Amino acid sequence: MKKVLFLDDEAPILKTYQRLIRQFEVQAFYAQNTADAKVILSTHHIDLIISDYRLEQETGLEFLTEMRKQYTHTPMIILSGYAEESFVKDAINSNTIQEYLLKPISLNEFQSLIKKYTECIKESA
Repeated sequence: MKKVLFLDDEAPILKTYQRLIRQFEVQAFYAQNTADAKVILSTHHIDLIISDYRLEQETGLEFLTEMRKQYTHTPMIILSGYAEESFVKDAINSNTIQEYLLKPISLNEFQSLIKKYTECIKESA
């Protein structure tokens, strides 16, 4: 089973991810700060990391850039409401992340994203 880590400092956003991810055959982990995310990464083999850009301690890109050194093959995505064009280009060009998506994300976009990186969506009953 694929493992997905969601990092966002807003609890309501994490609850939304928790609700949306139920239809997938994945094990999801949730962190509200980078320290908790690092603990999860050190104790579980994570197959996909989805992070917000604006975090309390550092930016999501700074965190993912640091994690990229250790987790070289793990897909990393920023899902954020922060949409400054120059930042988006810099984030993509950094070769740290695979995608930069803007909040709010539709259910269809979320499903496509998770399916693309885990390929294990449950069949509809």
